[in-house]
Amino acid sequence: MSSRSSIVASLIIVVVVFGSVGGILYVTSPYEPSRIAVVVMDPGFGDLSYADQLYTGLTRLLSYISVQYYIPSYPKTQTEAVTTLRELAQSGRYSLILAMGRDLVPSVQTVADEFPEQKFAMIDGYVSGNNVVSATFKVEQAAFVAGVFAALMAANITQKVGIIGSVQSDTGVQAMISGFIQGVTTANETYDLGVTLLDTVYIGSYNNTELAAQYTTTMFLSQDASIIFAPVRASMLGVRQGMEVVNKTMFASLNRMPLVIAAEGDQDYYGNPNPHVAIGPSWIPMSVVPRTDLAAFRIINATMWNNFPGGQTFEYDLANGGVNVTNFTFSSTYVPLSIQRRVWEYAAAVAEGTITVEP
Repeated sequence: MSSRSSIVASLIIVVVVFGSVGGILYVTSPYEPSRIAVVVMDPGFGDLSYADQLYTGLTRLLSYISVQYYIPSYPKTQTEAVTTLRELAQSGRYSLILAMGRDLVPSVQTVADEFPEQKFAMIDGYVSGNNVVSATFKVEQAAFVAGVFAALMAANITQKVGIIGSVQSDTGVQAMISGFIQGVTTANETYDLGVTLLDTVYIGSYNNTELAAQYTTTMFLSQDASIIFAPVRASMLGVRQGMEVVNKTMFASLNRMPLVIAAEGDQDYYGNPNPHVAIGPSWIPMSVVPRTDLAAFRIINATMWNNFPGGQTFEYDLANGGVNVTNFTFSSTYVPLSIQRRVWEYAAAVAEGTITVEP
């Protein structure tokens, strides 16, 4: 079942459908700015995570330079992705073809090798070649900090922490889960918290509302989780639905909130009473955020100024702010200051290299 929300592009002036691969050209200037193709796998924009974070960078860039973004139909398989990328490159229309997501790495590598004169950007993955610039994210570092937070919070509730992942084969999801577990374990052992990790469950999809709601409800009500880590992308709608069910039953009588840590984008607002109004307290006290928007801004801006960083890889981590956790904007009223301070102490230790986190 689809839980993808629509994206409203307030800066769009003209929308034109064209091309053999189908899609939309977002025209942001009455002149003829440079064209950039942006390719993301299904569920695409509206996934409440990586792609939406990227979209922030794309729109922010419009304050500095004029550019046209062409977004083809979202490929669902590697074969479709190769076809889409190949047709974009063959057209010769684009100053840059930007691909978002580790699952596009093999497709970009194939097409970039075929078209050495075409410039490509690979966000959240590495592709070799002088015509490709890559950006990678140490998401496990931010997830470690989130794990420390989860353990500290759970210690004062039921001492149980749960994990719901999207797709088990997704290496990015696995890196986050690995970092999160290391964080929970570290805090648990350091402070003798007595916290238990429940068995990790996977939805098997990036966009399954019904199953995400079911897993969330079960983990809270049947397994008595204090807090859940949920790198689930667009399935976050189902997680929210599960939290709403839980809050109306057991948690309403126990005066506890169904707390969930989000991932892959800043989703703290999505746990607010009304996700469209920036007023908490939020059931999502923290999000693990890879700043794909920063990477997109940096690469596109350099390319438009004739300084394409081909062959380079930009690595983002806690030290340079390219990955991070959110700062309790909607949860400071109920997260104790002592826990907030410890979270930032661990974040600083990871950034400084005192603590090493394995993906």
